[in-house]
Amino acid sequence: MLKKMLIFTVLALMCWLPSYADDAIRVEMDGKPIEFDVAPRIENGRTLVPFKAIFEALGLKIDWIGESRIATAYNADMNVSVKIDAAYGNINGELIKLDVPGKIVNGRTLVPLKFVSEAFGSEVTWDAEKRLVSIKSGFKPYVYTEDLPAVDSLEKLKLILEYAGKYSHYIYPYRDDFIMEPSVPDGKGDSPVAQPETAPSLGSDHSTTNVQVAGVDEADIVKTDGNTIYQLRSRDLKITDISTGVMKTIATISFDDMVGISEFYLYDGKLIVIGTSQMFYPMYERFAPDIMPMPQVSPKTLIYFYDVRNPAAPSLVRKYEGDGSYMTSRLSDGKLYMVLNKWLTTYNLTAESVLPSFTDTLIFPKDNVENKSQIDFDALRYFPDTIESNLMITLGFNLDLMTQSPHKAAYLGNSTNVYADASSMIIALDRYHYDFRIQSSLIAPSFQNTTELYKFNLVNGAVNFSAKGSVPGRILNQFSMDAYNGNYRIATTSGDTWMDTSQNNIYVLGSNMVLKGKLEGLAPSERIYSARFVGDRAYLVTFRQVDPFYVIDLKDPAMPRVLGYLKIPGFSDYLHPYDENTIIGFGRDTIDTANGPILGGIKIAMFDVTDVTKPIEKSKIVLGSSSSWSDVLYNHKALLFSKDKNLFALPVTLYSGVGMENRFTFQGAYVYSVSPSTGFVLRGTSTHLTQPEIDDSILKWYDTTKNVSRIIWSGTNLYTLSEYGIKSHDLSTMAEKSFMKY
Repeated sequence: MLKKMLIFTVLALMCWLPSYADDAIRVEMDGKPIEFDVAPRIENGRTLVPFKAIFEALGLKIDWIGESRIATAYNADMNVSVKIDAAYGNINGELIKLDVPGKIVNGRTLVPLKFVSEAFGSEVTWDAEKRLVSIKSGFKPYVYTEDLPAVDSLEKLKLILEYAGKYSHYIYPYRDDFIMEPSVPDGKGDSPVAQPETAPSLGSDHSTTNVQVAGVDEADIVKTDGNTIYQLRSRDLKITDISTGVMKTIATISFDDMVGISEFYLYDGKLIVIGTSQMFYPMYERFAPDIMPMPQVSPKTLIYFYDVRNPAAPSLVRKYEGDGSYMTSRLSDGKLYMVLNKWLTTYNLTAESVLPSFTDTLIFPKDNVENKSQIDFDALRYFPDTIESNLMITLGFNLDLMTQSPHKAAYLGNSTNVYADASSMIIALDRYHYDFRIQSSLIAPSFQNTTELYKFNLVNGAVNFSAKGSVPGRILNQFSMDAYNGNYRIATTSGDTWMDTSQNNIYVLGSNMVLKGKLEGLAPSERIYSARFVGDRAYLVTFRQVDPFYVIDLKDPAMPRVLGYLKIPGFSDYLHPYDENTIIGFGRDTIDTANGPILGGIKIAMFDVTDVTKPIEKSKIVLGSSSSWSDVLYNHKALLFSKDKNLFALPVTLYSGVGMENRFTFQGAYVYSVSPSTGFVLRGTSTHLTQPEIDDSILKWYDTTKNVSRIIWSGTNLYTLSEYGIKSHDLSTMAEKSFMKY
């Protein structure tokens, strides 16, 4: 039920009103008459007024989209649209049922006055004797429905997208070469293997994937249980036994050529592999002899569930297929939560192309029983103020009940960034507010950016919408968000760094996503390069000329404040907490020149925040020159870290020199001992390349399947992994033990 902020109801306007041919309806705004070139009228007991005149009198700007026949009135806070002859009007993205559709009379758009009052909460009165409508200027903010509204129908979906400027009727010239049969996967790798009877005992202590939230696992391309290493390569997944100290590949799982495998989980004797198929579906129906719509590319997410209690004989027990591309996932307490995005081909929407469909194949012990389902329009929801021509689909699996159907939901929107802890998930969507105006001789859009935040509760495998919030600016990645003691903390950059209008901010929201506190205006003209929340503190790195490292106090959610900051050359792309007083930053060094700073090599810095008012850079190392790279700079899962073992390791690709002297020198792993007292001490390195291959790379490129992408440890051994093979080292001395090549 809509919550309408009206001062006075307009019941008199909602009642049946007689029509008098000669008695014109008059409208006053704050006691002053509004002149119309087309007179208001009453149809089916409802008063219709000229759209342009009314909303201009209320101080709004007016747009008319002739192709779609949509009239729009807007200001900084509101956007109201009416499509001629449509059953719904639009208020800030939410569709409102109209008693009488808008219509065009003598070249003017007329809309129901009730719609005006619903949009703005204006004070409206009706004097039947004088046939006078009186409006008091000013408005109160429109309040959305309590829950996310339903799409309901294909017709309503098209209208939602039209109001948002996301729907297109455009079609392309017909070409014979567009007509072809869709490719079909050959099913390779899907046949089950004999069911294992026993699960192996867990091996020695071992590393786990580096994650954002303790206890909430994230999928990766390498996992180990201490006895076995599971490694995803380009076209297969290798299973290697390490329980005896001698590496031996004991199984290989291959996948369809049409499926791109992304990452996987390992949980309680189960292997969950996630991939996306890129299916090509031409459209055969032509609108005319020489034109037809473009073919559709319809990605699907595939989830393979294997029983690996006997890792030498992995058994495919379930295969789940859902519409949309895989975006991200989390695993907590045996519950797997996934987010997919389905792009809508808006030039030819049909129910079949819109509604998400799913196929659940239970292979063992169900003997390939296939269950099909879909999400219908009445269950499809939309984010009113962030309309996208995408569907965001959420799935929730209970991995302890493998035959149970997952929880499914779909929303008209897009998942830009996702944060999740054990009980909630935050979907962050970028929203740009454009104001098109003439600037000099060019038409350039001026815009403001906000981040719309949608909170979902995670309960026993179900993903349920809970609350909505909004903060100014845009976030960098998942580490820009955090939950702590019932509050949500968000770090954003607002404004434009190119125009020197940027600034950086911290916002604290309650569990209902209502703002509690804020800290704005940090590092003007710079942007956030990395953020990390640790307990009652936040750490931010911004950059433009130098690297300000900020320590921010969040103990009082209503009063975030800067405790101290440090300005040093370079910047950190990823921040990792060592302990409550030590933060390690991974990023790039910078070198000052007469023309400003330029990029240097990979920089690893240790920040000591024992004195929060005066953080210091206690230790640092720089690897290679400006062409050097590490996956850790954009993917935190590539970092191996263990505080108990005072250990971290990262894959690196190193170059030396600049310009014509730039030379490739190393690809592999750098392994360090680390502690606040000693800083960084290199334990050793590991590479899968030979020295001749490195030397020859000056003239020709080397075999990149030998690039080390992950480092793990188990017991007293450290392992570096590439698609080419696995190399083992003594964890303490880094002495090489063996090199297993696939």
